[in-house]
Amino acid sequence: MKKLLYIYNPAAGRKTAKINLSDVLEVFARQGYEITVHPTQERGDATAAARDQGPDYDRVVCCGGDGTLNETVQGVLALPPEKRPILGYIPAGTTNDFSRTLELPKTLPELAEVAGEGVPRAIDVGEAQGRLFTYVAAFGLFTDVSYSTPQVSKNLLGHFAYVLEGAGKLTNIPSYHMKVTTAEGHEVEGDFIYGMVGNTVSVGGLVNLPRDKVLLDDGRFEVILIRQPKNGKDWQSILTALTTLELEEGGAVAGFSASDITFTCDVPVAWTVDGEFGGEQEVTQVKCLSRALTMATGGMRQ
Repeated sequence: MKKLLYIYNPAAGRKTAKINLSDVLEVFARQGYEITVHPTQERGDATAAARDQGPDYDRVVCCGGDGTLNETVQGVLALPPEKRPILGYIPAGTTNDFSRTLELPKTLPELAEVAGEGVPRAIDVGEAQGRLFTYVAAFGLFTDVSYSTPQVSKNLLGHFAYVLEGAGKLTNIPSYHMKVTTAEGHEVEGDFIYGMVGNTVSVGGLVNLPRDKVLLDDGRFEVILIRQPKNGKDWQSILTALTTLELEEGGAVAGFSASDITFTCDVPVAWTVDGEFGGEQEVTQVKCLSRALTMATGGMRQ
């Protein structure tokens, strides 16, 4: 009999994972799985469960926000490649950025169907200073909001909690003088208020990339750098560039793709990975681990 390990975060989002537990398990049972349920109790619990129990299961499914997914991925990738189960994902967080990239369905029954029997697809995973991420590593404006916003605010306000918490920072925006280099020989230098390396079409609803530009298994990540604005005209240039996605190396917003990127600054810079605090250092190397993870999908474009 097929075996499935279901890891869910009872506190994620509006506690939808806990409320809808029986409905999800009913779908898995109908698919013919013998199910083990593991509710997370503390930070790092999903990683330990996926790492320690994963080899005994045909499929591991996690339910929660981007942070729960990140923890589960860390556990799966801690295993030897031949022992890694297929990973299914049922988003139940506040923003669920990566679910948009995966083009997962919206309703819970459909999500459970895909998680249990969706098409397996190998996808790239990122590594920032040894910390794995599924869809984004970023620094600067708004990036600390996801891990500094109280969970109760996220639950009540949803996506707008991020915007509201971050809006008060617009009067005093820090910038970082950085040199950004890639293994492909690309180099950009300047004062940046925001930077991201991602494998996603959405970041907190604030950055949106076209689907035809984001390939989940091409061994490269998209890089976006926003230069420090000095006046209202500069702000308008930034908004225009992000809206039209006309990104020029010397413009208000620089954009390119790469497989291995190094960010060097003369002061420590705090990073967030998949919405969680990812460390603070002067030099940060971000690498793409090509096709390192196999996830259950709904038959996305190859």
